[in-house]
Amino acid sequence: MTKPAIQLQGINKRFGAVHANKDIDLAVMPGTIHGIVGENGAGKSTLMSILYGFYQADSGTIEMDGKPVTIKDSQDAISQGIGMVHQHFMLVETFTVLENIMLGAEGHGLLNVAMQNVSSALKKIENEYGLKVDSDAIVGELPVGIQQRVEILKALYRGARILILDEPTGVLTPQEIEQFFGILNT
Repeated sequence: MTKPAIQLQGINKRFGAVHANKDIDLAVMPGTIHGIVGENGAGKSTLMSILYGFYQADSGTIEMDGKPVTIKDSQDAISQGIGMVHQHFMLVETFTVLENIMLGAEGHGLLNVAMQNVSSALKKIENEYGLKVDSDAIVGELPVGIQQRVEILKALYRGARILILDEPTGVLTPQEIEQFFGILNT
């Protein structure tokens, strides 16, 4: 029997008197897409922030592939294959697409070698997922939908098997939303 890629059990998080998450259980099977819906303030972002290591749960457990994990911070999440695309993108607008993707994950001490390695890996990811982007383009000059692709590519480059998308359609045009859902189905 296939185990959930991610399983949250009994997750609780308080901020003072506010009980943001109360006994949350969630199981996500490999290869599936889930949407978490609710009103503003319902705790959706808090729950995803726990999964990505921005917050620590007050109680409860997280398992990946049936094994308990501790996610202390975002580096822990990334190292365990969890990527996150934030509602407000975490990109340097004056950098190129390639520079944004490799920032913090250069992988080599020589910049020109690192750029060649990242460029090669990026082309493979773009082809695999149909996420074509001009790697030399300045991010701040790109439409919002393409900037979101850059964020997704950045997460995939870092090895994300589980991708958290925080309000992914909130800043997109109807056409970009349609393209976005097409990407998710690949």
